[in-house]
Amino acid sequence: MPANSGRKLKWAYGANTVVSTVIFFMILVFVILIAQQNPWRVDLTEMGAFSLSQQTRKILKTINRPVSIKVFIAGSGQGAQGKGKIRDLLKTYCYYSKNITYRFIDPDTHPRMTRSYGIKTYGTIVLEGYGKKQSVLAADEQDITNALLKLKSTVRQKIYFLTGHGEHSLTANGNESYSVAKTALGKDLYKVGELNLLQASDVPADAAALIIAGPQKPIPEREQKILAGYLARGGSVFLLLDPLTPTGMTSFLKGYGIDVGSDVVVDRLSRLFGASPTVPVVMQYGQSEITRDFTEPTFFPYARSVVPMKTPPKGIELQTIAATSASAWADRNIDELKQGKATFDKSRDLPGPVPLVVMASIKTAPKPDAAGKQLVAAQPSKAGKLVVAGNSFFPVNSNFNQYGNGDLFLNTVNYLANRTDLITIQRPNVSKPLMLTRAQGVSFIWTVIILIPLAVLVSGIAVSRMRRSQR
Repeated sequence: MPANSGRKLKWAYGANTVVSTVIFFMILVFVILIAQQNPWRVDLTEMGAFSLSQQTRKILKTINRPVSIKVFIAGSGQGAQGKGKIRDLLKTYCYYSKNITYRFIDPDTHPRMTRSYGIKTYGTIVLEGYGKKQSVLAADEQDITNALLKLKSTVRQKIYFLTGHGEHSLTANGNESYSVAKTALGKDLYKVGELNLLQASDVPADAAALIIAGPQKPIPEREQKILAGYLARGGSVFLLLDPLTPTGMTSFLKGYGIDVGSDVVVDRLSRLFGASPTVPVVMQYGQSEITRDFTEPTFFPYARSVVPMKTPPKGIELQTIAATSASAWADRNIDELKQGKATFDKSRDLPGPVPLVVMASIKTAPKPDAAGKQLVAAQPSKAGKLVVAGNSFFPVNSNFNQYGNGDLFLNTVNYLANRTDLITIQRPNVSKPLMLTRAQGVSFIWTVIILIPLAVLVSGIAVSRMRRSQR
């Protein structure tokens, strides 16, 4: 009897084990099936190295037709380099959009298909959709996303740059040129052209926005009236003015509630980035469409203050887009500054945070200026947009790819051109320095270097004494 009871008990335990194992595997299969149908990914890297930018994710939500991506890359050998990285990137695109599919094609084993697509180099990516084809040579997010936009887009907007007053060149390859910015605008599906108001009587009707990039000569009153009329019709202007440069635009901007200072902004925080104090760093932005979710620092080499009036003219709304930290100030003693002496004088200088970029939304025409001249004759049918920056060098070739400079420039143009789908572009993998105040630095030293090692030492001594006392 006891033997039979023991056998029954073993069978019972065995059966419970088998049933538990089967149930466990059934639950595991069920979880796997749910995970396959509802995938969930988390990118734990600080800079989001394995994620797509917010801009790309927005665009992928609008892909409502099938898009096929073909990657022409060798199956093995030297031509297959980077295949795994490309696959990871395309998997991420497919994760955010069910309408995107991809496949790899070996040009060596599929020569006919390779010739039909006109492929000449390994690694070429062809996107097909919306009845069109787009090819890219670089397997990176920017080029692939731009190709998707080109598949969807039917119209390319026109961005004009004003010329004739010593503005930055769009074609030169020097450090102070805007050729890199022009190329970036082209990738964002804009056509870029130049406008000389000495030869034209008005801003062209196809202008999505007009950029005035660092004029070195005064802009005549006739051209200012043309600009005012363009804004009154709901136009968009991006004006970038450098300090101590006579542009004749001070009274014009006051009519829109914006006061550009005769000063140079000094920021000692810039030294933490290895820059001169006359290169203010911006790490705080206004809550606007331009800087929504924008976190990258930007640099404005040799800038002036751009201050919104506390009481703007009727029908005009002002908003600060970018400002310095509280440690900066706008120095108005230019002679002292030229001698390399920069000291804050509270009776004379403008304390920080110093606004550097201001936006005006123009819903009605501004009042006549001090001379009694009417800047705008008609009421606008839609709100005009004017963005004024106290520096024109932050988006030049040598600075465009530094931190968030290029992104801020492109975001501003996208906003002015009503391309809100392209707002908040941020480039990944840009190193972010750890910014600590003096108090935080002292706390860090005391905590990490003194208190934690001391606590470990005291704990070790206490444990050692307890063990000795127990012997």
